[in-house]
Amino acid sequence: MKTNSHQFRPGFTMIELLVILAILTFFLGVLVRFFATMRSASDRTQSQNNLKHLMLSLHSCQDSYNVVPPVFGSYPAKASNHGTVFFFMLPFVEQDNLYRQAEGSVWKSGTMGQPVPLFLDPRDKSAPPNNRYKHWLATSNYAANWQFFKEGGASLARVPDGTSNTFGLTERYQLCQDQPCAWGYASLYTWTPMFAYYNQGKFQSAPTPEQCNPTLAQSIDKNGINAAFLDGSVRQVTERISSKVWWAACTPDDGEVLRAEDFYLAD
Repeated sequence: MKTNSHQFRPGFTMIELLVILAILTFFLGVLVRFFATMRSASDRTQSQNNLKHLMLSLHSCQDSYNVVPPVFGSYPAKASNHGTVFFFMLPFVEQDNLYRQAEGSVWKSGTMGQPVPLFLDPRDKSAPPNNRYKHWLATSNYAANWQFFKEGGASLARVPDGTSNTFGLTERYQLCQDQPCAWGYASLYTWTPMFAYYNQGKFQSAPTPEQCNPTLAQSIDKNGINAAFLDGSVRQVTERISSKVWWAACTPDDGEVLRAEDFYLAD
């Protein structure tokens, strides 16, 4: 008795293969979006941690000198040194060598050209190559509230509106209309790492480089801007905050009573 050597071999039809490929493509797209979202959330958290670290250093400055550093100037007052609020933070953020090489002035020894990772937000696409503006001036993603720090003498122990109602630090683009936010630029100009001086308007929500206004703060993404309050807390404030509330949170002594819901804080 002869047996048939050609046995039935199960396989996939062309339609079945196309369906499988479509399913795999769909799940691959979902995974890519998932990991992109996780990366974005991780970078956002990193930025918030940076701000928390900086606020901790400001409280350490307060403990050491009874006042916080100025946006730019000498610290403490009448000392023979010169720098920005971020320059005077250096010894308190494990950058003591960089501070000492400056010999009291951020303008010396190329100090203002040294990028400091803690001053940078990994999400910022405006960043210049190597985080240096035209290869000589190190940029920053964080800016100090001029209305509080000003040119010195401010104290966390004396904030009439309360430290939980007043901004200390927030975000800015490293480059805005080709103008840098430079952590060591210790002079009065839009390059100075500050906000709430030239303009009372609220922050810009992830503007394009063409729409960016260097006199304002900018959020890195559309979800909102990371803002550090003087009490050390860091929250993400959404663009729904009104200009009035934003300015009230910038001014430490206007007598405005603010509520948490006024800030439209992100969850």
